[in-house]
Amino acid sequence: MIKHIVLFKITDAGNNDDRLNKALKMKSVFEKLIEKIDVIRSYEVGINKGDSDSAHDLAINSSFDTWNDLDEYINHPAHQEAIRLNKNIQKVKAVVDYEI
Repeated sequence: MIKHIVLFKITDAGNNDDRLNKALKMKSVFEKLIEKIDVIRSYEVGINKGDSDSAHDLAINSSFDTWNDLDEYINHPAHQEAIRLNKNIQKVKAVVDYEI
């Protein structure tokens, strides 16, 4: 199984409410992908509730059967559209892909 974990830290939020609204927008777009991309084995999208300075705002934790399935997900038109729909939110992204 392949784990694909993506963390986003929103960098253009004016305040905590703005940060939450932007994270909620991202969550609403990305969480629909499990219904649209059949190679996804598991998929969670969560918003951080902690207040650590090192915390990120949104996490996507997904798994796939093979590396090819992960590639298919990354290049899938629905995933590319989700990225496009969130392009206007300034963020830093961290990604970890590993096999278990």
